[in-house]
Amino acid sequence: MEWILLIIWLSIINGGLGGQYVLNWMANQPDFTGGKKIDVSPGVMTWWREISKLAWAVVAVIIEVIRGKKVRYLWPGFISLSTIIVCAFTGVIENIGFFYLPRNYSPHIFAPYVNIYLALLPFFGKFMFNAPIRKEHWIGISLVVTGLAVPHIPWLLGFAEENVNALDASAIIWIIVINGCLLSQQVLNNKTVQTALHGVGPNALVLWREIWKLIFITAALFIVPIIGGWMNANLPDRVTTKNFEERVLDKIDQNKKDFLLTQYTPTDNWYILKNNVSENNQQKIKQILKSAEYHRFFSLFDGNIIPNNWLPILFVIAAGLTGYIYSFGFFKLSKFSAHFWVPYTNVYLALLPFIMLLFGKNVTDYQITGAIVVTAGLMIGVRDHRKNKVVEIEKKK
Repeated sequence: MEWILLIIWLSIINGGLGGQYVLNWMANQPDFTGGKKIDVSPGVMTWWREISKLAWAVVAVIIEVIRGKKVRYLWPGFISLSTIIVCAFTGVIENIGFFYLPRNYSPHIFAPYVNIYLALLPFFGKFMFNAPIRKEHWIGISLVVTGLAVPHIPWLLGFAEENVNALDASAIIWIIVINGCLLSQQVLNNKTVQTALHGVGPNALVLWREIWKLIFITAALFIVPIIGGWMNANLPDRVTTKNFEERVLDKIDQNKKDFLLTQYTPTDNWYILKNNVSENNQQKIKQILKSAEYHRFFSLFDGNIIPNNWLPILFVIAAGLTGYIYSFGFFKLSKFSAHFWVPYTNVYLALLPFIMLLFGKNVTDYQITGAIVVTAGLMIGVRDHRKNKVVEIEKKK
């Protein structure tokens, strides 16, 4: 029965996660949002996603209570709630990254790299739950790493002048941050379930997690812009020539370019703000740089939660539904040590290249091959299921 439960929920989670990537990407593509510029920040998208997830969690809990579940089973206990709060904080950071990356990359390019943390799960499982590390897992890790490298082969061997799978510095930073967040969540999900009071189910845990995620993202949307204003983040005294031209001038119309060039003096390596710029012109500069998303951190939290264009938000709300489904599944399966099952929640990665082909993306044979090798690595561990029974982690009293 353990394996039947795992297979069913792993299929559901794969569908939810795969749908999440595609919906997040569509929300950031003008082709699907009326052709207008995507003027909804990743922070605002995250806010609407958490509103959607919380709404679905509330509905699920209300149904449980109506069907006879006692209200006291909604309280997980202070220890379990503490892990939920940490997961909620890292979850908000992760979600902002997942709305930032699709603006510049197709999901089949960046998605495999946000799951490198899976290679570390066995060690945490061994350390925290004394879960055995199988030889099949080592074989799987080797195949996953090989699969991630395959799409880069044409560039590495000199067959291609450009590495179409290369990520810029900002994307790499987000890849590292997301890996850290996801790793902590998988480990802490185990602890959350392990320390929750008796009778507390997945819906209650999802509800508490979404409450805290909404608290964190709401606070960030109000506080971070205030900090940015205090720091004059969008009124720099000097900007390197490359950054000014690529991150500002290339993104604005000619009138705004002409205005900025009257306020900044170009040199060989810098654009330097002139002295005695009027208060009115300072505000204009701030608005232009803000619209160009010059400051990459503070631009993540810019904008009103009520956007001018609602089409991106509709995709985000749909992503909230798939997010609720897989979050429920994660808590459902977190009674098992994470490294036994989490790698298999990522089989959808093999399907992403084919899905993006349907959207007209240029997917190479190497990318498809890499996806197949990664999938083989994720699935190799199930070969010994007859010799290794899935055992629940020890429940704390």
